Amino acid sequence: MLSKLSHKELLKLAQRQCIPPLLSTFHKGQAGGRVCIIGGCEDYTGAPYFSANATALMGCDLTHVICEYNAATVIKSYTPNLMVHPYMRMSNSYLPNGDPVHSDMDKIKNLLQRMHVIVIGPGLGRDKDMLKSIKEIIRFDLEQLGGQLPIVIDADGLFLVSEDHDTRALLKRFPRGRIILTPNVVEMKRIRDSLSKQCSSEIDIVNELKCILVEKGTEDAIYSPGEGNDILKNKQEGSNKRVGGQGDTLTGTIACMLAYCRAIYDFKVYRPDHNSEYLKDWIDYAMLSCYVGCTITRESARLAFKQSGRAMQTTDVNNRVGEVYARLFD
Repeated sequence: MLSKLSHKELLKLAQRQCIPPLLSTFHKGQAGGRVCIIGGCEDYTGAPYFSANATALMGCDLTHVICEYNAATVIKSYTPNLMVHPYMRMSNSYLPNGDPVHSDMDKIKNLLQRMHVIVIGPGLGRDKDMLKSIKEIIRFDLEQLGGQLPIVIDADGLFLVSEDHDTRALLKRFPRGRIILTPNVVEMKRIRDSLSKQCSSEIDIVNELKCILVEKGTEDAIYSPGEGNDILKNKQEGSNKRVGGQGDTLTGTIACMLAYCRAIYDFKVYRPDHNSEYLKDWIDYAMLSCYVGCTITRESARLAFKQSGRAMQTTDVNNRVGEVYARLFD
């Protein structure tokens, strides 16, 4: 079990077994991965950017954002490095002639078939049509892609999980370790309240939903579903100043690590020199990806707070992801 390893041993394991090297024989997207962040509405454009930017700074080859139509131009203005697709629509979207406009699910599904990991939730909002589209995306992954496309769910994606029984039923059908939930204290309470009274502990919740749970807090706790229920506690020093968007940085770092792991575990584009007794199944790779994501996010926050103190902003944390990754793994 991964929980038998120390902090340094877990990071060394990730470095040796989960991150493909940069080789001239790899083509674009093969080892660095293709990740898509799904979220962003007219009111919340920063969250999907921070998630996607963290993914890109971690080394992802191709980073996409699928967002609501009115959010796209704003997100594109932040950087030319991301590919932004305005395929989502809110329930009050209309054409000039007054006809309603709906999310372009054909374009969304076509894009998802080329992705290695998706993140759902940053800046999503709670518009009913946006949430309906997310539910359709989850169903498409499960029923058309075999549930092999890992999904990291955060923010209002977690709101959908806590509010919609059918969505929870879909999540339970995914292969073990392909769904990762990243709730804070408030989101955790909503999820707990949505389940039966028998699901009072974190272990009960992960076994009920059959998802990996990354519970954010003073220390981050990562729970695996199923027999054994491995638990990883990340006590890496972070920041006493909390800023909005730090959770988005976390989803981006986790997503990139999952893409790296898929290159090795699913696609076998690179084979490490030695097999590890601690990485047997996908669930092990996914758990380690979450641990690495927590470590990089917490260290980025520590450095940002050291530099800026109370004036620390989300950009201060987010922009340090590449620096921290290089220090730990290059």
